[in-house]
Amino acid sequence: TLALSLAGCGSQTDERVDSAASAEIVPEVSAPAASASTNPNASAVASAIAATPFVTVDCVSGQVMPTDAPPNGTTIGGVPATFQPTGVPSITVATDAQPATELGVADIMEGTGAEVKAGDTLTVDYCGVGLGTKTLFDSSWTRGTPASFGLDQVIPGWQQGMPGMKVGGQRLLVIPGALAYGANPPAGIQPDETLIFVVQLQSIN
Repeated sequence: TLALSLAGCGSQTDERVDSAASAEIVPEVSAPAASASTNPNASAVASAIAATPFVTVDCVSGQVMPTDAPPNGTTIGGVPATFQPTGVPSITVATDAQPATELGVADIMEGTGAEVKAGDTLTVDYCGVGLGTKTLFDSSWTRGTPASFGLDQVIPGWQQGMPGMKVGGQRLLVIPGALAYGANPPAGIQPDETLIFVVQLQSIN
């Protein structure tokens, strides 16, 4: 199983399963925010990853930092992530983490506004880290502006994992490859890679 721990207000855990294999695009994404191919210290980072049990990926800079222990907080079964005091998340991945076999959904902090329904158009801040690559492939925090998209235009993991979330809330999604990009992903993501997202819902449009 795959686990994520989020240092946040809540400790609710909700795991959802679906075998759908189709995959659409995620919200309009730019080129990967950070990757080994663009990191001048890629070999040093790879060596550091191999030597430590966890790595933490910053959702603004994309920096990959070795760490000896995971953060405390909300969990979905074997990988950790935290919201920093600045309000921007970082995601911590165990170096030996196994791919997810089902969709994992957990509220880090429950919102107080309107609730997402299937087909809604959302404005969110989010970041995504690949479980296999252990690098940031996209982040609205990196771009400095939230993203807006129709929920029927994104990958199945988002379509199934976002309904029920309330405006103002923060949610963790752990998406198996079959509910993400499958065998033909965009640049920066491995084929059938498990994707880890932290999402902050700004509004339902």
